Amino acid sequence: MNVAVVGIGRIGLPLAVTIASRGHRVTGCDIDAAHVERINRAQNPLPDEAGLGELLARTIADGSFRATTDTAAGVADADVVLFAVRVDVDADGRADLSHLLAAVDNVAAALRPGALCIFDTTLPVGTTRRVLAPRLEAGGRKLGVDLHVAFSPERLLMGRVIEDLTKYPKVVGGIDPEGGRLAAEFYRQTFGGEVLLLSSAEAAELSKLAEGAYRDLNIALANELAMVADVHGLDIAEVIRAANSQPYSHIHVPGTGVGGHCIPVYPRFLMQGEGPSALSALGRAVNDAMPGYVVRRLAALLGGLEGRRVVVLGLTFRPDVAVTFHTNAVDLRRELEALGAVVEGHDPLLTPDGVASLGFQRAAEPLRGYDAAIVHSYHRAYAGLDWAQVAPVIVDARNALDRTAVEAAGVRYLGVGRPPTPAGG
Repeated sequence: MNVAVVGIGRIGLPLAVTIASRGHRVTGCDIDAAHVERINRAQNPLPDEAGLGELLARTIADGSFRATTDTAAGVADADVVLFAVRVDVDADGRADLSHLLAAVDNVAAALRPGALCIFDTTLPVGTTRRVLAPRLEAGGRKLGVDLHVAFSPERLLMGRVIEDLTKYPKVVGGIDPEGGRLAAEFYRQTFGGEVLLLSSAEAAELSKLAEGAYRDLNIALANELAMVADVHGLDIAEVIRAANSQPYSHIHVPGTGVGGHCIPVYPRFLMQGEGPSALSALGRAVNDAMPGYVVRRLAALLGGLEGRRVVVLGLTFRPDVAVTFHTNAVDLRRELEALGAVVEGHDPLLTPDGVASLGFQRAAEPLRGYDAAIVHSYHRAYAGLDWAQVAPVIVDARNALDRTAVEAAGVRYLGVGRPPTPAGG
């Protein structure tokens, strides 16, 4: 098949080269000329994405994959067009479809008769049918006649996208039965894994939002339980281990909120739509409040933060992936500065400009002499740190550290829902 992938970023590029490696001819379309040029030279723009460098080099070399900034030309002979354009939220917390709509409008008039368009992203319920399909029809193709449209949510974790493409069932829903059938058959041929064909695009859209809302609410529950544990001086890690020994309990890990492209975003798509969303709103409120809660605990431990030097370690939204969308490190900086702390940031995955773009003064190396350090994303690079040199107090913002090892270095430990090391202990 000839396949076009519109949007070759964190999800679209691994998706495109994987399809190309399975014997198809793939064109990746993107508006970033420098990004496209780098890809066509087989220079991997995402070195933290496992397996991508090898597949990119192979598919560029054998001609099965190429990238272009001319999206209309890139889709002109495509049997299947996959839209992997990121959807975020705007300042009002509603879905920002502007980039996706621009891509759709650019593609619509260039589609070949019989093309199958699949939106491989995450959307508010009803968006594929009510917003996107009509814009594709505006290009002159008739839905269900010489144009087919389906929705299939990405179910991937950055850093292991290629692995995840076949690890989980692919969920598909069409605007009409034929669109759904064609999309399901495309994924079966392409990846060879299980495909769940749902009754409609709306069912598939809601299934993805259900996944995101479940995780966000589960984390909110873990965070509330952590706050209860703090009141009683208990260790929430011990409590959760015990609770999860029962097979119907799957409580997640508490921390300083939720970051990234997905979990802090998708519950808001429910909150803007039709139907009740009180739980999603409550989960967002609980998780959004966690950076302030943890900073106040640190302030109580130190007797105030005015003038204290604090370093935030790991500014990306999760460990070992250089992505900063909706990172809670920014929220930690804001809360620390509000209480008078002098804040610096450090991340081995980011350039100096990347650190500065998040509003941080960049910490100098070696890391030492701070009043406190907050480990936000525990990158592998931090495993060998001498905590005693860094600061006398370490805040484990994701409950990811080995508490015993930190305390063995003579450093006080403070986790989320975990009692602090006593002074002098």
